[in-house]
Formats: sequence, C-alpha cells, structure tokens
Amino acid sequence: MTAAIRELKKHQIRTLFNVAIQLLDNGERETAFECLIKIQGMMAAFDQLDSTLCAYAKLAESAFITYAQSRSISPFMHTVRMEASVQ
Repeated sequence: MTAAIRELKKHQIRTLFNVAIQLLDNGERETAFECLIKIQGMMAAFDQLDSTLCAYAKLAESAFITYAQSRSISPFMHTVRMEASVQ
C-alpha cells in the first residue's frame, strides 16, 4: 500500500471518529454507533493487509468506546466511583 493511500485511509478513519463523537454529543447514539461499526469494519479489513492502519482503527475504536462510556456515567456515579477509589 502506498503512503498516499495509507494517509487517505487514516483520514477516513479520523473523519468517521470525529463524526461519531459529534453525533454522540448531539444525542444521536444509534447513528454514532453506526460510525463505530464502520470503523470496526475497516479494522477487520486492514487486519491482514496493513498493521499500521489496523492499529489506527483500533485506537479510534478504543477512544470512541472510552468517550461513550464516560458520557454514560452520571456525575453522581462518577463522584461515588472517585470516592471509592480514594479509600
């Protein structure tokens, strides 16, 4: 794979990630997770083809999931978890 194609694919992953985050912030969870599914499809496609792109897609997947989980924790639960971890 050429460097130009690799950069194009990275850009596509980054765009999907940014759109997914924006959709999540706007309350459109279902559509945001459809973007995640597309990222996961790209990750699977790159698995045997390009390890760099596969790792990049995995990073985007992980970052999205972490962000989505942090948004689903209520402020009260976050405080409870923080207090529990301090003790």
